[in-house]
Amino acid sequence: MRHYLNNAFTLARVSNLPTVWTNVLVAWTINATASRTLKIIPEISDLDFFSWSVFAFLFLGSSVVYAGGCTLNDAFDKKFDLKHNPTRPIPSGSISSKQVWIVGITELIIGTALLLAGAGCNPVWVIALIGAVLFYDIIHKKWVGGIIVMGLCRLFLWLTAASSSGISGIAPQTWIWGIVLTGYIIGISLFARGESKKEETPKQFSILLLFGAPLTALAGLVYWNQLDPVRVFLVNIVGLLIGWIAYSSVMIMKEQKKGAIGLGVSRLLAGICAIDATAICFYSPILITPVLCCLSVAVLMQKKFAAT
Repeated sequence: MRHYLNNAFTLARVSNLPTVWTNVLVAWTINATASRTLKIIPEISDLDFFSWSVFAFLFLGSSVVYAGGCTLNDAFDKKFDLKHNPTRPIPSGSISSKQVWIVGITELIIGTALLLAGAGCNPVWVIALIGAVLFYDIIHKKWVGGIIVMGLCRLFLWLTAASSSGISGIAPQTWIWGIVLTGYIIGISLFARGESKKEETPKQFSILLLFGAPLTALAGLVYWNQLDPVRVFLVNIVGLLIGWIAYSSVMIMKEQKKGAIGLGVSRLLAGICAIDATAICFYSPILITPVLCCLSVAVLMQKKFAAT
């Protein structure tokens, strides 16, 4: 049983799950709280919209969908991993390809049901999420544009969560932070790809995407220049955190030592939680603590399970 769970966790890239949890919590909070116009300064949310039962389904559904997508990723990559990643569960013989297909498909089905029936998410965004996940698994080793699809997977996860409890419509702020998140995911892949191939232009462009969150936060402070001092302070502190994570990860990858890119990418992936923390500062500062705790959990889990 322990051996099976270890394989399942490895296939699911469980060390990235804390980033999924913060994504869905923050997306739901922002969309339930933010005004439908950018002109109004965000009010601090009292979380009166929050329902533990809805969050439980959202938490479980998004986690299982993510696990299913990652698991099927290994199923589609069987031939590639046999040659390039022989220690992965399938090529190492730890689990059969058939079992991986069954587990991955089952997880996607269960996750979809939880998001639709339990969390009350908009079917359009749920279908878009599942479609993007499957499309990415199929084409990511065949088409360079797969990195854009990977970014869209996070965007559709974000929009799926934003529509929880049957919330109608997506607020402008929700779109803005969802697009920032998408750019960050694309930036991670572009930088790693460009660095490994020594392509300067993609690398420079991707660095800009990695700093999208602190730049957006700064723009928010300038635009809403009458924001209260507490939130201004928190936005600056947490914005500096994601900026430091991006900068330190880039420096690690520039060293070109063995395993440097993997280490830098793993740190950037954990940094997704910091992006969520930066965004939530404007709307519900009380959630900064659990979101940043998820950042620490992601880093700790990476010591046991690879994030990539």
